[in-house]
Amino acid sequence: MANEQTAEPAVTGPRPIIAGAVALAAFAVLAAAFVAGAGLPAYQAVDTAVTAEALTTRTAALTPIALLLHHVGEWPGTGVLVAAVAVPLLAARRWSAALLVAGSWLVTSAVLVPLLKDVFDRVRPAEQLVPMDSPAFPSGHAAFAAVLGMALVAVVPRHRGWVLAGALVWTALMAWSRIYLGVHWLSDTVAGALLGWGVGLLAWGIVDRRGTRGGGTGPGEPPAGRPGGR
Repeated sequence: MANEQTAEPAVTGPRPIIAGAVALAAFAVLAAAFVAGAGLPAYQAVDTAVTAEALTTRTAALTPIALLLHHVGEWPGTGVLVAAVAVPLLAARRWSAALLVAGSWLVTSAVLVPLLKDVFDRVRPAEQLVPMDSPAFPSGHAAFAAVLGMALVAVVPRHRGWVLAGALVWTALMAWSRIYLGVHWLSDTVAGALLGWGVGLLAWGIVDRRGTRGGGTGPGEPPAGRPGGR
């Protein structure tokens, strides 16, 4: 009984969808500014200043951390992290939760990011520690970190506030590493994060959240007191 009284309430209703729509709308604003500036958006001066400042912070201690995040945020590191989240959900027979994690990742990293990079074709900064010649906008690493983090918030109902804080820190660290390595502008990472959050939140709102109002605690989670899924 004590556990029932202290359990965190599940997020219900259209709130994830609304938040996801807001995140995608903010992404659209950044994208529109880029198009309106013909590749030199109004925020380019800020991007340039942040990149210049990042160059002055490079140290022998920070560079290995940024490089580690670089490798974690690209294939096959992304696949390993997604599997680490999705496989336990499958083992627990939380089918829709596993679908949310894997599906939102694929939509973001395999479909939207490559498509949008080709559409905007933004040139990366020049001072790169990891040479990359693909388009910059949006950051695929930041988008991956954001969508995986938001998927975790959706499927881990206990202590959701702490999970959200961890997800935000994880996304911020990934964004920092991209700017530190000189492979992305600040706005690339912000756009990537907004895209990942938007997709993750929309997936959260759309995926079947059976039993939430009856005591379930997250996507694919059976109502409280029931030992298993269908």
